[in-house]
This record gives sequence, C-alpha cells and structure tokens, in this order.
Amino acid sequence: MTSPERVDPASIIKARIELLSLNAELSGIYARDVSEKANIAAITAISRAFSATEAAIFYVNGFDEYRICIAGTDFPIALPEHRWRACIEKHAEDSFIARFGPWAIPGLERSLPAWISVRLYASGDEGGYVFLGRESGTWSDGELSSFSSIIESIAPIVRMRHERGIEERRRVDAERTLAKNESRLRDLFEGSRDMIYIVDTHDIMTSVNRTASKILGISSQDELIGKRFDSILLNPDDRVPFMQHLLADGYVDDYEIDLKRADGSIIHCIETAHALKEPNGRIREIQGIIKDISDRYRNERKLWTANQELAEANLKLKKTQALMVQHEKMASIGLLAAGIAHEINNPLGFLISNHATLDRYFSRLKAALEKKTVLEFAGLSSEFKEAEAIFSESRDGFERIQKIVGGLKRFAHVDDGNGLNLYDVNAGIESTIVMAWNEIKYVAEVRKSLSPLPSIRANGGEINQVILNVLVNAAQAIGSRERDGLGHIDIVTRIESENVLIVIKDDGPGIPRESLARVFDHFYTTKVPGKGTGLGLSISYDIVVGKHGGSLWVESEPDKGASFFILLPIEGNAPSNKTENQP
Repeated sequence: MTSPERVDPASIIKARIELLSLNAELSGIYARDVSEKANIAAITAISRAFSATEAAIFYVNGFDEYRICIAGTDFPIALPEHRWRACIEKHAEDSFIARFGPWAIPGLERSLPAWISVRLYASGDEGGYVFLGRESGTWSDGELSSFSSIIESIAPIVRMRHERGIEERRRVDAERTLAKNESRLRDLFEGSRDMIYIVDTHDIMTSVNRTASKILGISSQDELIGKRFDSILLNPDDRVPFMQHLLADGYVDDYEIDLKRADGSIIHCIETAHALKEPNGRIREIQGIIKDISDRYRNERKLWTANQELAEANLKLKKTQALMVQHEKMASIGLLAAGIAHEINNPLGFLISNHATLDRYFSRLKAALEKKTVLEFAGLSSEFKEAEAIFSESRDGFERIQKIVGGLKRFAHVDDGNGLNLYDVNAGIESTIVMAWNEIKYVAEVRKSLSPLPSIRANGGEINQVILNVLVNAAQAIGSRERDGLGHIDIVTRIESENVLIVIKDDGPGIPRESLARVFDHFYTTKVPGKGTGLGLSISYDIVVGKHGGSLWVESEPDKGASFFILLPIEGNAPSNKTENQP
C-alpha cells in the first residue's frame, strides 16, 4: 500500500479562495439582477471558473415556462416541455452529479464528449439543473467536489428566487382576476388565500373573508365585523400613516404591517387597499387585501443571512489578497536590495583593498619624509606609479557605485502622493535595468532599441515597478531552460498614436497557450512553488490599466519566448482602445 499523496496547502488555500471568489461573484449577480438574465450571467461565470467549453441552466420560471440559459448568450431560450424533460430525464440525477456524453445542448447541435450535470434545486415536480461540457479531457474528482460545493452554496438563493417568482405570479394573477371579473367577486372574495376586508369611513370592518379568520387564528370571520381595523394590528398607531396615504392618493400599495393572532403570535403581511368614492369625492368605503408573507419574510431573512456570510467571506478574501499584494511588494524590495548589495559589493571590495594599499604607501611616505633621505625617497618611485593606477581604478569604482545609487534614485522616482508627473520612459528603463542587473547578467544579454520619446504623465515609480516585474520574469524564464551561452532580452520603445509603447521580448521557453488568458489573474503563476505568488503581473496590470488608463498584454508561442506590450497614454490616464489581453 503506497503512502497517501501529500497535498500542497498553498493549492488548497488557492482553490478555496477561488471558490469563495466564485461564490461572491454569483451572489453579487443574483443580488443585482432579479430578472432571468441573472441565470445567464451566473452560468457564464460558472463556465469560466470550471473551464467548460459549453454550459447551461435548465429551469422552469415563475410562469411555468420551460427555459434554458446558455453561457455567453444574451437571452433565455424557451423549449417545448417534452424536449426540456427529455434532456433532464436522460442526462440528470436528483441526488448526485451525473456524467455522460457525447451530447449537444438543444439549439447548438455541437456534440461534446464529456458532460456533467447536477440538480440545482427542486420545487414540487419541477427543478433546476446545471450542465457543463468539455470538448476534450475529463472531469476530475476535485473539479466535481468544487462543482458540488458551488451548487450547494447558490442553491438556496436560486430556489428562493424561483419560489418568490411563483409567489409573485400568484399575487399578480389574483389582482388581475379581481379587476377583470367583478361578477365573480364574491366567490373570489371568499376563496382568496389572502385576507380581504371592507371598512367604512370610520375604519370599522363591515366585511371580511374566511381567510381573515384563518390568518388571525379565530373561529369565524363574524367575530371581526363591527370592530375597528386597528384592533387586529400589533401596533395600532401603524394605521395612522396608512390612512394618511390613502386619503391623499386614494390607494396604498404593498404597505408592510404586522397583525397579531389570537394566540399572541405575529404575522408579517403586506396590505394593498383603495378608497371607493362618491361622485362628489367623498369616501364611501375602503377595500383592502392583506397577504401573509411570513414564509417569504423568513426566506428573506435566510437570504440576508446567506448574503452576510458571503460578504464576510468576500471581506476575508480581500484581506487575504491585500496581504499577498504586500508580500509581493516586499519580495520585490528584497530582490532589489540583494541585487544592489551584490553590485555595490564588487567595486566596494577593491575600493577597500585600494584604500589599505594607499594607507600603507602613505605610511612609508611619511616615514621617508621624517628621515629626509634621498635613499628613502628613491625607494618610493614604484609605489607612486602604482598609486596612480590605484587612483584610476578607485575612480572607476566610485563611478560604478554612483551609477547604481543614481539608478536607484531614478527608479524610486518619488512622486507627489498618487498624482501623475512628467516621466521619461527611456530613462526609467535604463534605471530599472540597473536595478535588475543582478538577476539578468548571469542569464541574458540586454539589447535596446529605444526611440526618442516625449515625457509622459505617469507615476514613474509604479511604471518602473511594472518594467522591473516584466524584466525579472523574462530573466527567470530564460534561466529556467538549459542553453549554451546567454539568452537575449530585447527592449523596444516607440510612439503609437497618442501613446508610448514598450515592448520587452525574451527568448525563453514561452508561455503555454492554456495559460495566456490567465497570466494577469490574481494568484496565477506557472512557476514552481516558492518561486512566485502569482501577483507580480496582476499588480502590473492594475497599475497600467486601472491607474494609468493604458493597456498591458502578452504574445507568446511555445519555445519561441514571450513578448510583453506596455501601452501608456502620453497625456496620462486616457483610456486606450485596448481592453483585452491581446493587441
């Protein structure tokens, strides 16, 4: 029996964060959009998260229409009931995830080999189902577990939306029937599942239906006749603003009230009423309908609690992301510090040695001066010649240190707060190369083709950080493959319309095609564990696109290296035409 496979904690945390992110995204979709289009946005998000080729939600809406929402489309599609049921009966189970294939979504007729389905919710004889399909590969147990977790998280929300849709449809149907069929008013009055009442001008109940006694927990509605309406309210003062609205407008819609039952319990309701007036405008009576929404109230409380939990999970996720971003920034500072220390230590070493040698020569010169003998001075001729060489070498060392320190100052490029200042792109590239040289020099040769550029309005320190991230990634990519000699990093700058374009190309192994669309995602990295957090390029994307209104994209082919394109508006924060990760 082999030992169990070790699970990478970082992978588990990443997977959980991705699930929390998807949960939060789906909750936001359903919170913002009460229409059926929310299902399209939701299945599109699920399809993207699970890398599905095609995906769909099958459901029955509040008007008993059989629908299918397909990821990436614009509108729900109506299906005949028999065709809808055939899809469900053949390819879905009630209690667990089903695998099947090949199969095609109705209307698309594109057969895919690998499908999974799961019931999203059940409502009587009907229900909702989620289908995911791939054109190649299979669905792993881990993906099925994550899929099941997501479905369990959103199922209560979707089921409650479905039930509320049915409840809303019933309310609308009841009100329309009352308006169109006055001849059947008595039957509807007594058969209504809602409490219907009539009061006179003194708010005394003159008529109520049987439902009133059921809602209030009394034996007969006759017990209510002749009583003031506010006698059945939990708070009689609530009737005052209701009557004020009714007298002012002639009607009140969906007014929330709490009734008290005979046993003292509370019923949450909404009340709709209108005033019948005489030809002279005097109110003759008031007719009202009271709907018990206690179940809906409890469901909304559950939904509110679920949303609160999702909000807290989202807040935790944001805090975790903030910590990871700070970690990435500190890692960059550590990289710079190590590189600068290494670059300065080299000239500093021979400067210290030279200083010791000159100190020794100075001691001999001092001794000769004290003795004032020709012989002693004659013996110092070789030291004088060597001292000249030492001074020359020391000047070179000082210049090297001065260049590094100057590059560091230009790289940091202190700005006024978060504002944009004039920034020399070419100078920024030069100073950033100095900062990253310790990472580059052992693996690659840098070839520059920098065109004359105007200064642009930008946060220079942040743009330098972007260039540093790309350069270090290029050096690490080149160093990851064995080769004879150094690789190459080509840096090109030029003007494009109202923008400045920076192109950084390496001849490393390139980026896999399946990773190209995700290189700018938070926490995504193709590096081995311990070599990257997956935040460097996502931070760079936010700086270029979010803060400067530019564009950042990548082009790559396997074994042919990668090219990163940084497009920055000359005037600063002017949105460019590029919104995708492609040119």
